[in-house]
Order: sequence, then structure tokens, then C-alpha cells
Amino acid sequence: MQRRRFLATSGAASLISPVGLAWADNLPITPGNALAFKVLQDGSPCGTHNLTFKQNGDDLQVDVDIELAGSAALIPYHYSLQATEQYTNGVFTSLDSHVLDRGKTLEVHARKTDAGYDIEGTNMPLYTGPSDTLPLTYWNKAMLNAIILNVETAHSYPVVASSPGWNNLPTANGGSILAQRYDLSGKLNLSVWYDQENNWAGLAFKFLFLHFAYQKIT
Repeated sequence: MQRRRFLATSGAASLISPVGLAWADNLPITPGNALAFKVLQDGSPCGTHNLTFKQNGDDLQVDVDIELAGSAALIPYHYSLQATEQYTNGVFTSLDSHVLDRGKTLEVHARKTDAGYDIEGTNMPLYTGPSDTLPLTYWNKAMLNAIILNVETAHSYPVVASSPGWNNLPTANGGSILAQRYDLSGKLNLSVWYDQENNWAGLAFKFLFLHFAYQKIT
């Protein structure tokens, strides 16, 4: 979803094992090991965005699933993304993503190496990314101090971020969540929010004339 502009708020749902490892304290894993979002296009529901966190010893797997369907200028669209991130002892080790965007398929693959990361995509030949690379999946606030890996295009680029302050973001059940806003510029043009526990709490960007909103599902 890197090319669109969204307003998002995070939700959590019970899944599997509790956070109990020292390395996990450095990653913003939600207490329920999941985040769930309702997605609106110009105020109307158009899909869902879900993340699940699965822990096994020193390893963490993060699964991302996005499904959107709507129309732009009366032209229907369908967008889906499935991605899997792997971490060991809190260190990002691999990513595999599959995107279907209006009939076009894109894949990105990344693997940690001694030199950094081997990265390749459908339209991007294999190259070496720096050792401070993190995927642009938003849940990990550390990406604001990293080289971002675009999980659609396989491009990577540094973050230029500034914070204008804190906002109360609406949730799907009529509540709100207090979160700090960060505006990203340069190769990106979006705003992202993190709550007081550093959990991903919001995201805002647009695509063409369309505006989208994610709302927390509780």
C-alpha cells in the first residue's frame, strides 16, 4: 500500500503465545499478538488489513494480509497483499511478499547476509541492501531510523521524518486512540502514528484523488 495515502488505527486480537522473551521487549508486538484494521475509502468500507505475530523460541514470524476492493472513477479495483517477515533475536532476517494490484502481480524477496540483505523483486534485479534495512510494513517503529524496503517494488531508501505532535485517532467502535504523528517525506509521502506503547496506531496517505482510512477493530 506504499503508493496510496491512508489513515489507520491499530487493533489487537488474541492469537497464540504471550510475549516473554527479552528480545521481544525491543519489538512493538501487541499484547494479543495481532493487529486488525477496517479500511474505508472516502468513508465507505472497502477491505481489511491484518497482522499476526507468531513466536517460537528466538524466532518471530509476522504475517501481513491486506484485501481491498472498490472503485476509482467508476472503474473497479482489487488489491491484495500477503507478506511474511522473519526475525531472530529481534533482528530482521527475511521477507517474502506477494501483491496483486489491479491484475498486476508483484513479488519481493529479501534475505539477511553478512554484507546486509540480498533483495530482489519482480521488476528489480538482485542487489545488496544495507544492514539497517527494515520492511515498510509500518508496525515496527524502528523503521523511522532505518533504510526502508518497499514490499511492493523492492526499492529501498532512507527515511526523512518529522513529528508535528500527538493526535486522537478514531476507532471502528466509536472510540479513539492517542498517538504521535510522524510525517515521512522524500521518496515517501505519508503520515504514520504510534501510540504511547510504540505500537503502530495510524497511517495516512492518498492515491490520486482517493482518500482511505483504517480504523481499529476491537
